[in-house]
Amino acid sequence: MSKSQWVRDGIQALRAGDAARAHALLLQAVDSGVDDLNVFMGLAIAARALGRHEDSLAAIERFLSREPNDWRALIVKADALAAGGKERRASAAYLKAVSAAPPENQLPPDARADLHRARQACAAAAVRYEDYLRAHVSDLGLFDGKGHTRCEQALDILFGRKQIYLQQPEKFYFPELPQVQFYEPAQFDWTQGLIAQTEAIRTELEGVLTGAERFEAYVPRDSSAPHLSSHALAGNLDWSAYHLFKDGLIQEENARLCPKTMAALKAAPTPSVPGKCPVALFSRLKPGTRIPPHHGLMNSRLICHLPLIAPEGCVLRVGNQERVWRIGEMLIFDDSIEHEAYNPTSKDRTVLLFDIWRPELSEDERRFISALFEAIEDFGVF
Repeated sequence: MSKSQWVRDGIQALRAGDAARAHALLLQAVDSGVDDLNVFMGLAIAARALGRHEDSLAAIERFLSREPNDWRALIVKADALAAGGKERRASAAYLKAVSAAPPENQLPPDARADLHRARQACAAAAVRYEDYLRAHVSDLGLFDGKGHTRCEQALDILFGRKQIYLQQPEKFYFPELPQVQFYEPAQFDWTQGLIAQTEAIRTELEGVLTGAERFEAYVPRDSSAPHLSSHALAGNLDWSAYHLFKDGLIQEENARLCPKTMAALKAAPTPSVPGKCPVALFSRLKPGTRIPPHHGLMNSRLICHLPLIAPEGCVLRVGNQERVWRIGEMLIFDDSIEHEAYNPTSKDRTVLLFDIWRPELSEDERRFISALFEAIEDFGVF
């Protein structure tokens, strides 16, 4: 029988499901000097079907030496490695195959089945990898079970469950400040005193709610702020504000009705940035309202929320972390990182919102920012 006849009969036997005959004929062809990629692939597939995984691996490696990114050959290699107990090398080959494969809708049914199997193998390997790593670090006492600690966030980012969010202020970026989404109130020596005033502040809120016309759209209809003006909430009272300080200026009439709130705010290190800060207000979110993802104006301040009316189920997301509002539990976050909020309940959600200096800024740096914005305000830029 000629070399070409061995190849033809071997491929025909493989298609007919006769792996033993196919393997014997194709091996004869290879041993006689046939150097053909289709023969190497057929020989590897036949050896796989016979459970001869070392032979399968040897044959497919000859194929891959010339076509290293052929996804179907990579699956054959991964199958041989997995059968031989070489799970890590098999996982790498399956992953490379999945990455190299064309879109599924361009494949015939049998190829789709192979690709699906490779994806399942990748998913199983990812679970094994994650379980192993988590087990190795679980006894260190560094997790809070909520995904809030930096260690937990690092794992979630490593495993692709969360993405990396960085400061992207719309107007002013101060360099080399840490990328922290939520700060813990206990980090600040003034928070407990202000939190202790929650009921008194809430009582004043209830008083001003009787004159609801004092609330205005959080985003004015004619807002020029790029991070807000495109929102559907522009000019919409579904997200509304009762301002105590606005753009750095006290709102005398509103403040006069909230003396205890104003007194409580004196404890906070509120920034003095002409035309911008301090900001303090009651922020109300109506039922079913979503504030879309956006970034704040500057990264030199933090935003504080003291929840006063907080139906269960309202969510604030900052970067890759979500928190819920609970009455008397302050949230402090960097609004220059992408954030959004949602009230899916049937009741209003209202917080006391105010800003503070970033604690990492020195007094000199704070004076610099204030002086810089004073000049910007005088010059008339944004």
